[in-house]
Amino acid sequence: MKRLAGLVSVVLAMALVVSGCSSEGSVDGPVLISPRPPLLGGGGMDAEVGGTLAFDGECLHLVHGDVEYPVVWPHGASWQTDPPAVALDGQFLEPGMSVSGGGGYLDRDRIEQEAGSQVADAAQSCIGATGEIAFFNIGSQVEVVSD
Repeated sequence: MKRLAGLVSVVLAMALVVSGCSSEGSVDGPVLISPRPPLLGGGGMDAEVGGTLAFDGECLHLVHGDVEYPVVWPHGASWQTDPPAVALDGQFLEPGMSVSGGGGYLDRDRIEQEAGSQVADAAQSCIGATGEIAFFNIGSQVEVVSD
């Protein structure tokens, strides 16, 4: 039994190394990106995150009525400069498009826990009056919503 437990520990350690798992997200221009999904899956928040994508030249926001939230995208997102768009899962999400996906609205400290200090600091510089940041679940699908 002890030998089996040791073997399981070695296999799990190797799986983490091979997967390149990181608990840190990244920043690509104005795109704030969550870490890679965990190897063994995981849960997510139950809220629906969405709104109209806006870009002010420095920050990307999801807009709900008069409220703007900086947004953290799932791993794999990147910034396209011309025309401005978030590239994600073969889609180009441009300002003016409405998007939706699973996630939640978090404060800066929780963003730091979920995606690291680089992402949290960048989100903080774009934060609005609510003090909240839109966060798509790690590994979630973001869909374009037709109006």
